[in-house]
Amino acid sequence: MTDSITIYKQIYPQQCPQLSALGYRSLINIRPDAETEQQPSSEALKQAANDASLAYVYLPFDCERLSLATIESFATYYHELPKPIMLFCGSGSRAKLLYQSALMQGLL
Repeated sequence: MTDSITIYKQIYPQQCPQLSALGYRSLINIRPDAETEQQPSSEALKQAANDASLAYVYLPFDCERLSLATIESFATYYHELPKPIMLFCGSGSRAKLLYQSALMQGLL
C-alpha cells in the first residue's frame, strides 16, 4: 500500500526468510489463532520471524471486535516498528479495515 506497509493475506513460517530478503523488517499478525485448522499458530510465526530477523507483533481481533483500543495499539506499533511492515490476516480484509480505521482516526 505504501513504502511503509503492505497488507496481505495469511503468511506461513517458511515465508519469513523470503520476506526478510525482500526487505521487510516487521510483521503484524492480526489473525486470531485457531480460526482454521490449516493456519500456523502465532507462536510458530513468531519463532520464524525471529529466526529471520523480523520484528513480530501479535494483535488478534475479529471483525466484530474491532475496538478503538485495537486501532490505537496498531497505530502505536506502526509508529514504533522498523519499516517496511507486513500487516496480515486470513484474507487481507481485516488488515485493510484496521489500516483504514487508523487512517480515519488520524493516527497514521
